[in-house]
Amino acid sequence: MLFRKRSRVSAQPEAPPAPLDIQAAPGGGRTLIGPHTRVIGKLLGDGPVVVRGAVQGTIAIRGGLSIRVGGRVDADVQAHSVDLEGEAHGKVCASARVTLSETGSFEGDIDTPILEV
Repeated sequence: MLFRKRSRVSAQPEAPPAPLDIQAAPGGGRTLIGPHTRVIGKLLGDGPVVVRGAVQGTIAIRGGLSIRVGGRVDADVQAHSVDLEGEAHGKVCASARVTLSETGSFEGDIDTPILEV
């Protein structure tokens, strides 16, 4: 017989797993959106975010946003700084600076005190 039913030795029900005690790192942690990941909706946070996949919707973070080669953002963005090596469409509002590299492409509005191209 390949399969047979296992009998339970204990009559007590299993306790649910304890909730994880996850605390945010001071100043926020680093978030990575991988190349095979697509996020649709709102992305909110304190720390830096690196996008190698795709984000569509809204991004509002206190840290820096890095859109790497192969990454694509179709969103309204509010961040401390934005480094653009991939593609972005929408409105970008950065309180410190926006850096557009030679591999980056952008279509939309930019509001920042410093624009590096």
